[in-house]
Amino acid sequence: MEAVRKEQLVFMTQKYLRMNRKKGFSKSRCLQLAAEILAVDSGLKPSFLFDYCASNAEQIQNYVQELWKTGLLSEHLHVLSIQDNILITNLNRTIRHLERTLQGDGVPVIDVSLHRKTPQLAESWVTQQVEAQVDIIWKHLKSQVIHAEMSTPGVVTTSEIFSPEWNLCTVFGFLLGFPASYWFDFNQSFENCLGMTQLRAFSVSAICPRITENLKHQMYSFSVPENLYLDLQSMLETWRRNLQSDFNKQSSFSDLCIATEVVCLPGITL
Repeated sequence: MEAVRKEQLVFMTQKYLRMNRKKGFSKSRCLQLAAEILAVDSGLKPSFLFDYCASNAEQIQNYVQELWKTGLLSEHLHVLSIQDNILITNLNRTIRHLERTLQGDGVPVIDVSLHRKTPQLAESWVTQQVEAQVDIIWKHLKSQVIHAEMSTPGVVTTSEIFSPEWNLCTVFGFLLGFPASYWFDFNQSFENCLGMTQLRAFSVSAICPRITENLKHQMYSFSVPENLYLDLQSMLETWRRNLQSDFNKQSSFSDLCIATEVVCLPGITL
């Protein structure tokens, strides 16, 4: 059964998605992509930013629909286009996540604008602006639930939303389920102050036996500035507990591992 599923996943990925006209995905890349989407379907992350190749929304929609037919997926997934970026979202999980963000204490926004000497928690006007943008996305996704409920099982819905006022780095931080999101004033510069700054990097991985034995998959990779770590420690611990709780409710992944290390790099691209 495992071999059949592996062959199916590789065939489907190479049929619907290609690196370019001549080059298809490797077998390992095909399986990792399936694990990315399975993590979203399993409720372990709200969304996945598709960055494997330059496929359009229709190609990704067709691919996810075929993936659903194999029996690997069970939730309603939605393809959300934001400018030239495509996210595969678990509609219900993302809506609940954004609701908690808007109704609770919110996700900390970290100001890493280039003019800052060190990263700092964003001022209230920035967080209010970001929350207003998240509210727009939340309402948009809620409107898509109606279309999803009218669709037959396995049909992947699609939609588009974008505003030139949005900092996509910040928006994606919310949609991808990170415990904190970076922000910078792109009206001044698209660069940031994270170069040669100590960062506490987090990596979350697990084994995905539903796809193949011993397939290790990285579900999350993010960082927070080390100078803000103590301020964010309580929030990070709450995020970890929530992830562990969600992990215990599913059976597609096993052996959750959360690793952390302090890094310092000459430049960080957001």
